[in-house]
Formats: sequence, C-alpha cells, structure tokens
Amino acid sequence: MVNDRFIELLSKRLSDEIGESELAELNKILAEDEECRQQYNFFKGYWIQDQEKYSNDELIFQRVKSRIDIEEIQDDPEQETGRVKRMPIIWRSIAAILLLGLCVFLYHYYSAYSYKSTLAPTITVTKTPSRSKSKIYLTDGSVVTLNSETVLKYPSAFTGPTREVYLSGEAFFDVAKDHTHPFIVHAGKMNIKVLGTAFNVKSYSNDKNIETTLIRGAIEVTLSDRPSDRIILKPNEKLILNNTTFQKEGTKRLTALPEEVNTNYSLTRLTHLKSNDTTIVETSWVNNELVFKDEAFGDLANQMERWYGIKFKFKNDDTRDYHFTGVFVKENVFEALNALKLIESFNYKYKNETVYIY
Repeated sequence: MVNDRFIELLSKRLSDEIGESELAELNKILAEDEECRQQYNFFKGYWIQDQEKYSNDELIFQRVKSRIDIEEIQDDPEQETGRVKRMPIIWRSIAAILLLGLCVFLYHYYSAYSYKSTLAPTITVTKTPSRSKSKIYLTDGSVVTLNSETVLKYPSAFTGPTREVYLSGEAFFDVAKDHTHPFIVHAGKMNIKVLGTAFNVKSYSNDKNIETTLIRGAIEVTLSDRPSDRIILKPNEKLILNNTTFQKEGTKRLTALPEEVNTNYSLTRLTHLKSNDTTIVETSWVNNELVFKDEAFGDLANQMERWYGIKFKFKNDDTRDYHFTGVFVKENVFEALNALKLIESFNYKYKNETVYIY
C-alpha cells in the first residue's frame, strides 16, 4: 500500500527540493516496493518530458491535466482501447498532489526570477555631446538636466534602500522627496547624499575643480578618500574641491586639514553676477546662458569648448591668466572672442575647429 510519506518524498524529488536524508529514505522505499517504483518511473517520465517541452506553468498545467484525463476513461469495457485502463483512485490522488506541487514550485521559481531581476535592474547610460543639453525623468519622479559633454549612469528602476546615480560632467538635480530612500550622486571623489532637494554638480575631468551647489533643501557630502568626514551644505552654499583648506568664506577657518591629505576643499556662497542681480553663475547654463565672473581665461576656455563644440589651444601661456566677467547667450564663438578682446589684449586664429590664442 502506497503511503502519504512516499507521495511527499516523490513530490520533493521531482521538484529538486529533497534533502539527503529524505532522498535515502525514498531510495529505500523504491528498493523495497515494486508498485512505488513503477509509479515513480511513470511520473518521473512525464515530468521530464513536460519540462523540456513547456516553459511556463499554464502550459505545464494543461499538459498534466490532459495526461490525467486520458487515464480517467469510463468503466464501460467498450470504451477501453489498447493498453489504456482506468487509473486507480490512489494514483489519481497522487497525480493531483504532484500537479499542485508543480504549480507551487513554478510559482516560487518565477517569483524568485522576477525578484532577482528587480535586484539587478538595467543600467542606462545617457550622454550629451557638446553644444547640447538633455533632460531625464527618473522613475522616482526626480528630474535631471544634463549640460554639454556629460554622462549620467542610472538604473532603469530604483530598488533597495538607496537611489544611486553616477555623473561625469555637469547636471542640475531636482530630486523627488523620499526620506526612506536617500538619493546619492557619485561624481569623481565627491559623493552627495540628499533626501529631496535641488542642486547642481559640476565634475568634468578636465576642470581643476569639482563643485556642488545647493539651491534648496540640504545635502551631505563625503569624499572617497575621507569617508568619515561629513560636509553639510545649506541653501545658497557651494562646495569646491581644490587645493585650499576647508574654510567658509567670510568666516574663520573651520578645519585645518593635515598636510598629508591630498584632497582639500572649501565652502563658499553662490556666485551672483552683480550684488543686486538674481542671476546665479553656477546654474545659469540651465537657462541657456554662459555666465562667468572673474574667470581665468584657461578655465573659461574649457567652458567655451563645451558651449561651442570647438577646441582651444594657448600659444601664449600668459593669456591663460587673463580674467573675464560677462554673459554669452546667442553670440557665436567669434563674437564672444571679439568681446573678450575688448577687455584684454590677445589675438586668435581659427583653424580646423580649433581656436589658437596668441
């Protein structure tokens, strides 16, 4: 007589959920009971066949169901054909149990597959060329505006305890509030953590400084080589990574960094073009304005390269230290250079999409 224990072990064996001790117990039953051995071989056969032919639980369900229906012929001898005979009630019960176990197994399999997929979402890479800008709407409701020559890497959907993106270039972030899932921007040595705020990050590989500018809310910044430090920015403040000590403009120095530490930084206020002007230099690019104040020509040239899609080469190193203040909106590169020549004396030559400064 087939017992419930054999049915349980059979179900576990066919779904690969049986332990070593249970497998030994099943093998002992099969060795001692011919009827159990025959039924084990029968169910193992169509189980393997169905796994090879069908790829989802609905099709397998129909396959097993049809197999059971074939065996459930009527008692009338005239309706019996060939070797097909009525399946005993006990084996119809076993088939039903195995069918249920199969459905449960497939449900957990596909659920686990779906869960793993959410743990590793697709990474999207968005690049903007020179002279271009783009706007990205993230799945959490955050909006990111990318400046020229910028690369942003972000997941197709945010999962886990944090929302993390990777930036190379410049971007303005308007982050959707979610206090349980902090938003983190990795930009060079700077890691910026926010909950819901608006801020600008500038992290070009050919710029001497990396900056983050806070417009509203609050952000926490850590440096990759100083993970224990926490730098908190308030609205209208800007953090600059350069070769200075950590100090706040207009106040006494807050912290003197040890000499062996390579990464120095400073905390300043936002830059306004004029004292009575609302134009913010750091975020003017979002409004399609190239605004600069007391900017060295060498640094301004990097911005103009991205703005106009050309290259600058200095044949006279002294001109790199010229400083300029101004606004370019619709001017082409030649109009812009001629305007700069009214402030400082220099010459330029344009050839093969390159401006040579003399």
